[in-house]
Amino acid sequence: MWWKKSYINRRDWILENLGVLNLTAHQTVILLLIDYMNINRINITPEELAKRSGFESFKVDEVLHSLSVTKVLKITPNVDSFAFSIDNLFEEGLKYEYIDENIFEVFEQELARPLSQVELERLNTWLGIYTQDEIISALRTAIVYKKVSLAYINTVLANNRKEKGLSN
Repeated sequence: MWWKKSYINRRDWILENLGVLNLTAHQTVILLLIDYMNINRINITPEELAKRSGFESFKVDEVLHSLSVTKVLKITPNVDSFAFSIDNLFEEGLKYEYIDENIFEVFEQELARPLSQVELERLNTWLGIYTQDEIISALRTAIVYKKVSLAYINTVLANNRKEKGLSN
């Protein structure tokens, strides 16, 4: 399940793919809130969604119903609450471009520590702009000069592109 990987920002994915997901503005806000609340382990209720979104209660109910009918949202009862899952949006939606997880392992090995969430997201962003070979080459350059930081690696990546006459 690609959407559960630590380097995937689900909310960014939703926003990047809004044009093809066929969601209304209200549905988008509710989905983003559900994802945010799930990640932060905040109890989700229609009342809380209404409060956080600024939507009227009837509008939240309408949106939850429409998302359930289209199977984007799955609501399951728990002992004292309900679980809201938007995994179907990712499972049935667009397939995320394939990312070779080895590059993440290379960074973790070279840095001798696990990558932070910010570092994972930054590396994921680079993968949308640069090839894996370019990124690893920039990492190796940073290691040689003993300036291993994402800022330095970013500068190396940008400078390498400029030298080749390419734009980012």
